[in-house]
Amino acid sequence: MFENKYKWTVRPLPGAVMIGLAALALVPRQAWAIPSFVRQTGMSCAACHTVAPELTPFGRQFKLRGYTMGEQLKSKPFPYDLPLAMGLQIGNTHVRNPHRGANVSTDFPRAQKTIVQQVAFYYGGRIAGKLGALAQYNWDGIGQSWGAEMVDIRYAGSVVLWGKELVYGVSVNNSPTVGDVWNTSPMWSFPHLQDAGILPMATSLMDMTLDNQVGGVAGYADYDGQFYLEFGVLRNGHTSIFRALNSGDPLTTAVEGTAPHIRFAWEKDWGVNSMEIGMEALRADVFPNPQTLSGRTDRLTDLALDGQYQYIGVRHLFSLQAFFDTEKRDWSASFPIGLAANASDRLNTFKLNTHYWYERKLGGGIGFFDYWGSHDMIKYGMVSVPSAAANATGSPDTRGWMVEADYLPLKNTQSIKIGLRYTAYTTFNGSANNYNGFGRNASDNDALFLYLWALY
Repeated sequence: MFENKYKWTVRPLPGAVMIGLAALALVPRQAWAIPSFVRQTGMSCAACHTVAPELTPFGRQFKLRGYTMGEQLKSKPFPYDLPLAMGLQIGNTHVRNPHRGANVSTDFPRAQKTIVQQVAFYYGGRIAGKLGALAQYNWDGIGQSWGAEMVDIRYAGSVVLWGKELVYGVSVNNSPTVGDVWNTSPMWSFPHLQDAGILPMATSLMDMTLDNQVGGVAGYADYDGQFYLEFGVLRNGHTSIFRALNSGDPLTTAVEGTAPHIRFAWEKDWGVNSMEIGMEALRADVFPNPQTLSGRTDRLTDLALDGQYQYIGVRHLFSLQAFFDTEKRDWSASFPIGLAANASDRLNTFKLNTHYWYERKLGGGIGFFDYWGSHDMIKYGMVSVPSAAANATGSPDTRGWMVEADYLPLKNTQSIKIGLRYTAYTTFNGSANNYNGFGRNASDNDALFLYLWALY
């Protein structure tokens, strides 16, 4: 047993043998042990990804064209012609101090032990003609439930307009940002795997709050690989015709009526470099209680800016992503009934991430996150019992850093990734010290996360 200077006890992991056996069992075989996109296109993982899930310029075009490029599966008999894949995630999260001012059984039920975090089943590729999909249904080992993770069904085509190609398409999906091809939206940005620690308590609509809560239709167009425009509408995904897109997912954010979403982006590629600058907006009317779908609603309006730079060399790969979102929160329903201290306020989000890879074998990422907003003791305050989620300050402010090291052990494939990530909180729920009124500090939530991610 080794005890570091932070009084963080690290013991030999009882699941280490489990991880090793899983890695051996999932070594790719010629027929079925590679992701479905690779089997459909006959191309290597590196064609579409720097390292999954981050997309290359070609990978962005593959997604925009509806996941339908490639003919390698057409000659195979049923069911080998289906673009199916599976995934497994095994992880061990060690929270620095899960006990102080907290309730371990409710705050960190899956931490301090090795667990199967996810067993995923994918349909990824062409359905027929110009229709394709990326859909994932999985077991969530942290939430202990089965459910739809993401659904993106696309019909896409292209025409020549003023001497340049215009790629167009329609997407049916269950998240406002599932269509992001630059890995700047929180759904696709670093970190790519969730640990079993604690997450920021207050997040905006654009920061995954509406994921698996809505269903929508979006039309998009990409002109000359430079100018991108998307417009979509979202509805409650648990009561509308989109219910099947969120099968198994609990309703935590109930949208009333239609929520519009728009995104514009400009991309420039030159040599081994590419960059993107974009903006998007989202507005939704939300019921204060997701179990009561009637009465007045609160209106949340997001405006976000994002950017990415990529360098994809022969040996060295580097990327930088930035995301900023400001959400105006009009508590038209919550304020009159005493569920908010302010009639309106704001919540801001900033994320900055960078990745480096050497020969797509060794690499990692560094991420900074910052949430800050209006003080509201009714909306954010919760100090009745000891809990890592409790808030004695009335502030949503939370910030910190993440550092991750990764290793891809197999040659010419990204089927297995082994990662080690450290998350450090400098502020949590408005304070660095005693943020919950029961003596808990922000740094008590720091977490070390070891994982194996396998796809086949």
